[in-house]
Amino acid sequence: MKISLEKKILLGFIINLLVVVASGWIFITRLDKQRDKTLDAKLDWLEISLFGLSIILLIIVYFIIRAQLRAKNISQNQLSENKQLLQSIIDNTSNPIFIKKINGEYLLINKQYESLFHISNSEIIGKTDHDFLPKEVADAYRNSDLEVVKALRELKTEETIEQPDGSHTYIAVKFPLYDAEGRVYAIAGISTDITERKKLEESLKAADKFFNMSLDMMIIASDKFIKINPSVTKTLGYAEEELLSKPFLDFVYPDDVEITLNEVAKLQKGALTINFENRYLCKDGSLKWILWSTSPDVSTGLLYAVAKDITKQKENEESLKMADMFFNMSFDILTVAKGEHFIKINPALTKTLGYNQNDMDRMKFMDLIHPDDLKAANEVLAKHMEGNPIVNFRTRFLCKDGTFKWLDWNSNIDTKQGLFYSVGRDVTQMVQLENERQSATNELFENEEKLRLIVENIGEGIIVANANKKIILANDMANAFFGINEDDKISANFVNHFEVYSPDQKTVFPAQNLPMERAFNGESTDDVDVVLWDPVKQEKKRVLISGRPLVDQNDNVVAAVVTIKDISKYKQLEEELKESELKYRQLIGFKSGIEKKP
Repeated sequence: MKISLEKKILLGFIINLLVVVASGWIFITRLDKQRDKTLDAKLDWLEISLFGLSIILLIIVYFIIRAQLRAKNISQNQLSENKQLLQSIIDNTSNPIFIKKINGEYLLINKQYESLFHISNSEIIGKTDHDFLPKEVADAYRNSDLEVVKALRELKTEETIEQPDGSHTYIAVKFPLYDAEGRVYAIAGISTDITERKKLEESLKAADKFFNMSLDMMIIASDKFIKINPSVTKTLGYAEEELLSKPFLDFVYPDDVEITLNEVAKLQKGALTINFENRYLCKDGSLKWILWSTSPDVSTGLLYAVAKDITKQKENEESLKMADMFFNMSFDILTVAKGEHFIKINPALTKTLGYNQNDMDRMKFMDLIHPDDLKAANEVLAKHMEGNPIVNFRTRFLCKDGTFKWLDWNSNIDTKQGLFYSVGRDVTQMVQLENERQSATNELFENEEKLRLIVENIGEGIIVANANKKIILANDMANAFFGINEDDKISANFVNHFEVYSPDQKTVFPAQNLPMERAFNGESTDDVDVVLWDPVKQEKKRVLISGRPLVDQNDNVVAAVVTIKDISKYKQLEEELKESELKYRQLIGFKSGIEKKP
């Protein structure tokens, strides 16, 4: 059984006390004159024994005290060493550390704390925060210290400390220190500078905002999508849960899976992917072209990708290819101009005018316009540059061989880009034909006027009807005959104006046998003798009607010409002559026939 040092000292004290008491008893006993002197010898030996025991106990106590002092010195040395070790440890940590009494007086700080508040350990011992910090800051620190004392446990607080390079944010961990009896006697604190972490957190928050706000698709993936931004769901149409639940290859168009796997293999080796294109299946069944730029993290196997929907761009590219194909295939001249030059021409211009693109790059298009057309061209171009389109502007262009060709132009301008897009057509032959046609028209007009003068001076009525049996020409004699001044109101069918009879004036003449009808059937007639009765005027006319068809080069009847000769007076004279002849014959005894002799 091990006896503690305190018990040993107590036991030695009791034994020494007993020795002192025994020695005192012997001393008192010797003072008694009536004692038994025979006991003196025993008392002497007892007194000597007690004295020896006392000396032994004193020697033992001496060694015990000496051992205790040695142990105390060792303990103090160890304590000093431990204190130095503790100070060395806390001085060499990157975190500011302090120890305060409950009343707020500092017991210990490390070098980082000294550097942070610009005060040494020796200067701060026995001082409180209020001795070297602004009141509002000191009050805040003191309140947090008291919270630790009240809670009797570790507390974390976030503190901001101004430093020469700006504000720094610290996480202060404060905790109570207990004595041997379990009472709180001090408060310790360790602060950690989290300024960079806070900045990183803010950066991550900002990055996360940009991640979610980006119009481009932003993705973190391995074999599956791990994190996606809203643009991915908006582009492909799937919910986020659907996209994260399956391998991303399940969404790739089957025909593009192989090239996608090849690209992923390159990424797994650390190569970057720039402008990789493949097609993705959308939830609505459509296909979209996606353009990828991807960076791999080989250590984690993660892929960081930015992508965009280029479906419209691809469609535009196809449209541009088709447009370029049509541009080159067009029979019309197609040009793109900027400033004073045609910056792009199609083969039709080269075929028409003889110039190639190199030729056009060296010359101004206005230099090719015929001098007589230059003024009008400049006026049209000035209006065009203001944003007005050009429609059917005709001008002459100089060909490479020195000749001129007529071109019709239509053009629109992009005022922002300063480009105008034009379509031209070679109308040289058309202009020649128009000139020839105009000449022919002029000649025809002259002939028509001559014909009209001739027709007007003919003593017979003349009418001309087109293929639709509409009167297109009637001379004055015809107008007077029908009693109508407007040519187009005369009907080609005489029965619409007269009752038509045979010369006997009793038999109705068939309308289909009239010269106009027969002319439309391709038959010519001469001097068809008919009687026309006008029921309105109650007037009778004896006429000779002739008709001729007018045919084109294919022998198709395109018009009919009818002449009307009024022979009423001649017939009347003829009747009068016959009557006179008969009268005179009767007077002279004229016989109608000569008698034949037997």
